[in-house]
Amino acid sequence: MTSKTIAATTATPASLPLSSLRTQPHKFQFREQETIEAHVQDLVAALKAGDTLDPMTVWQRTDDDYVVVDGHHRLEAYRRCDFSEDVPVTLHQCPEADAILLALAENTKTKLPMTKTERENAAWRIVCSDHGLSKAQTVKATGISDGTVGKMRRTLKLLQDEDLQVPDTWWQAMRQVKKLDGSEWNEEMHDQMILARANALDSAIGKEIGRAGARNYEALAIVLERRLSKRNLHYLIDMLSDDEEDDVY
Repeated sequence: MTSKTIAATTATPASLPLSSLRTQPHKFQFREQETIEAHVQDLVAALKAGDTLDPMTVWQRTDDDYVVVDGHHRLEAYRRCDFSEDVPVTLHQCPEADAILLALAENTKTKLPMTKTERENAAWRIVCSDHGLSKAQTVKATGISDGTVGKMRRTLKLLQDEDLQVPDTWWQAMRQVKKLDGSEWNEEMHDQMILARANALDSAIGKEIGRAGARNYEALAIVLERRLSKRNLHYLIDMLSDDEEDDVY
């Protein structure tokens, strides 16, 4: 027997077992990284100290289908602690489009603010979705300008008119359009491309690098020296030094 979809919009405090919660990152996670390791470790430490975490925001899509729309770090912390008790949540019963807007609203209130690139990609995903959200709703939910959202909508129409695949990220969409009109890449596209590659690299080896640095940073330095050419190692050192100077000012 299939579960009926719940249409009423409510928000109810509740407690649920971890086993009943699931995630859909491709719909409700708008950060480049689903979880940030340092933040998860802080939450794990808080749980082990006996602290109570804030309720996760959960979309009750059907009678027995619970999707975390905000609280991925808390969920990961509970799982790492093998938490056996029910966990606090706030249940929302609403259409999927409202759940997406709710996820974005919660992300803008978090202590881990979304980057401009993450907000742009969130806006692009909304524009490309079939939820029929207006330009004004997209602007309000993501903080991206009205002009940029308008450009996204025109870009999507152009890609569809040309029967081209619609990319997952905004910089990839801009790249597609640049290929069509023969234009050169601009600085914004270049920066987003670098960030996308950095996020892919972080997903592949970031956690292990973080653990290695925490255990023995001297060993990590030796590995970097082995794996990077002297020129690239100097570039890396110079870039990190520049970042430290920026922090001072």
